[in-house]
Amino acid sequence: MSEDELIGLVLGFTIVFAALQARLSTELVKRRARVVSVAKDAARARLASLRTELHHPLLKGSSTDEARLSVTLLGQLTDEFEQTFVSEAGRAALDKLSDRRSILDFAHLLVSICQRICVAISVQLLAQSVRAQQPSRLVRTVSLVGLATFFVFVESLTERTIV
Repeated sequence: MSEDELIGLVLGFTIVFAALQARLSTELVKRRARVVSVAKDAARARLASLRTELHHPLLKGSSTDEARLSVTLLGQLTDEFEQTFVSEAGRAALDKLSDRRSILDFAHLLVSICQRICVAISVQLLAQSVRAQQPSRLVRTVSLVGLATFFVFVESLTERTIV
């Protein structure tokens, strides 16, 4: 295999791993959003059931003391409390998710490692190729700066998430 073919092959793998890493990052973000959404919906449902339980003595025509207690408890469930309760449920779900890793997290980490290794190998192969083929120091310097700029661009694309 010639040097140019090897460089092309490693660059191809670098681009494939970069695209795969971006896709896995997007899936991880979607999973986090889905977990938070489910937790917030469950918290809202719990608040609704508590409201129903608190209204229940009022509907039955129970004693005055129970009715006053229910009204007092119902008054304590303010909008601010509900928002705090729901957002705290979302935060707790994210904390729980961060403690449990899935195969998707492992795949993202593995692809990230492979992508970084391919970038490092590509940079070294291209730098060696430029040094071997260009007698002019100025041309080598410009080529290596262009090479570094290209790989910074490729690395910045891997940090981007597509939603």
